[in-house]
Amino acid sequence: MTLLDKFLRYWRIKVALKNRPEIMNNVFDIGCYDGYLLRKLSHITKRQDGIDPRMNTNSISNHSEIKKGFFPAAIEDYQMQASYDAIFALAVFEHFSESDIRQSASVIARMLSPEGWLIITIPHPFVDKILDVFISLHLIDGLQLDEHHGFDPDVLLTCFSDFLRLVKRERYQFGLNNIFVFERL
Repeated sequence: MTLLDKFLRYWRIKVALKNRPEIMNNVFDIGCYDGYLLRKLSHITKRQDGIDPRMNTNSISNHSEIKKGFFPAAIEDYQMQASYDAIFALAVFEHFSESDIRQSASVIARMLSPEGWLIITIPHPFVDKILDVFISLHLIDGLQLDEHHGFDPDVLLTCFSDFLRLVKRERYQFGLNNIFVFERL
């Protein structure tokens, strides 16, 4: 990761953590990459689990499990230790097809505790053009940028509406990114 990649991740996580539930015992991170968010939450949560297709291997400790695999397909084999008070999907769903997001909504609703929250960050489609420029200038690595497909963030509202209720939606980073907070119905 370049310095700019790390800064953008830091900003995204800072926004997400401002919008988290007050009490979080168990958290799950979809697309956890290197586990950075989970480590950041380890001092305020009892359990931190995640999944990412880029992991080299599964990682298990007393208080966390990070699984290599694609969400939601690989989750069926996942031995969930608890229901989750918060599930994070930061800069993830722009890589998914609409049908995968709909399937994810059902799985996430089952994973959340009765008052659990889903916190999503997702860029505006215009961000892809900005990222192309950053990549050409070698300012960012552009991991999996080829998976972006101009995803419209409004699609999240219809994909999740059967399972979750929208609590909050805001734009940040000069309107180029969105944060959505949903809670279980």
